[in-house]
Amino acid sequence: MAKKALIVSFSFEQEPEAFEALRERGVEPILLAESERKGWGQQELIDYWNALPEKPEGILMGADIEIGAPFTEQCEGLRYISLNCAGCDHLDLPALERAGIVACNVPRQNFDAVADFAWGQILSLMRRIPQGDQNIRAGRWCEGVARGCAVSRKTLGILGLGAIGQGVMRRAQGFEMDVLAYDPYENAELVEKYGVRYLPLQEVLTQSDIVVITCPLTDETHHLMNEESLRSMKPQAFLVNCSRGPIVDTAALAKILREGKIAGAALDVYEEEPLLESELFSLPNTVLTPHMAGLADREIHNVAMQSAYNMADLLEGKEVKSRLI
Repeated sequence: MAKKALIVSFSFEQEPEAFEALRERGVEPILLAESERKGWGQQELIDYWNALPEKPEGILMGADIEIGAPFTEQCEGLRYISLNCAGCDHLDLPALERAGIVACNVPRQNFDAVADFAWGQILSLMRRIPQGDQNIRAGRWCEGVARGCAVSRKTLGILGLGAIGQGVMRRAQGFEMDVLAYDPYENAELVEKYGVRYLPLQEVLTQSDIVVITCPLTDETHHLMNEESLRSMKPQAFLVNCSRGPIVDTAALAKILREGKIAGAALDVYEEEPLLESELFSLPNTVLTPHMAGLADREIHNVAMQSAYNMADLLEGKEVKSRLI
């Protein structure tokens, strides 16, 4: 009898080869499509799980629904979680571990896609590309389009110099930028090869023309960018976040943007997702996208295939290298 895995991932459901990879390993995928669960949170998933006549042993999921103690206390049968992503801050790992649930992720697969996207955010925000598109579609050739800001030869500050941050840093070389980094772990090789300068957070913020957030969400980085730190930035500086939403205090950012204390912000991630309404929507100096930085064709496919293999390995009792708990 085939073992079952519940699929709760928008990007995975676009990859038929990943479904076939599960079936070839004797796993029956049960799809909970994004169109059926739009706006769902943990409680809706709990209700859905408890209504299933036969409980799957595994969930293969993305990052849009939290799973923690409420799920483990109200639901039975789950043994494995295979994340179709690298980030795991939406999982309450201690609660899952207490319940005997094993979880794994897919690390270091889509960092190039996210680094590419960060530069798309920078260029869109500073060169006002979305506004230009909107105006020409509305029949306004140049009316109301303010001059953009030059990108090259600026100072770039990167908060978190892991795989994604390093990708952003390498791409900055083509823009002849001075690169600053805030990271608790200094990498001498990066200093030697790319000339990056490690500085305390305050100095990175006060010196940078563009601040890109690429650090993971932890207790230490939650609201790292709060009102005080945002006010440390230059008035003409731009903020980019393609990492995790709660690293930025949304209310503080909206206030800072309204006051013109920084020039603009480009966000792909938010404290609450999906973001269906927000005070940010009314602010013209923002570029907002729906958590899509890692969704490039090659990377989506590779991550989906690896998460499928991970799920199959877990169900077969095999060890997975990227096991989290």
